[in-house]
Amino acid sequence: MKNLKLLLIVLLFGTFGFANAQSSKIGVANLQMVVEQLPDAKKIDTEIKEMATKYQDSLLKMQGDLESKFQTYQKQKGMMTQEQQLATEQELQALNQTVLQFQQAKFGQQGELQMKRLELLQPLRNKIKEAIDKVSAAEKLSLVLDSSTESVLFADDALDITFKVLDMLKRGGK
Repeated sequence: MKNLKLLLIVLLFGTFGFANAQSSKIGVANLQMVVEQLPDAKKIDTEIKEMATKYQDSLLKMQGDLESKFQTYQKQKGMMTQEQQLATEQELQALNQTVLQFQQAKFGQQGELQMKRLELLQPLRNKIKEAIDKVSAAEKLSLVLDSSTESVLFADDALDITFKVLDMLKRGGK
């Protein structure tokens, strides 16, 4: 009798859970496509590329200076005293360290380029999120997944709201 009650309770809760799952609607949006279609994203991309080019030019100049000083050292090494060689080697090591620090400060994961990219993209992300929220409310969706990531293995085209999100963004969120 006890087992029968337990079985009925499990079936009852399982049925309610299944009914709730069936009433949930899921949508997918290709956020990479959304971002690529927005003019603001293209401006941000151009600005980041210009900034990266400027930093890359500076880095190449620093590396060229280091290489030039190293070549000079190699040529004059035979005429230097032990102390001069040691001092020049220390100078070259310090210069190499400066180049590496510059590279990390500009191009590293926490570098200026990455921080600027995040700063510039945040307002765009907010606009996209707002558009997704509006489309989700209009379509009565419970969940929206990003189909441009590898975590979505399959999605029926009928679930795709990408173009509705793009339309919402192009109309200014109305």
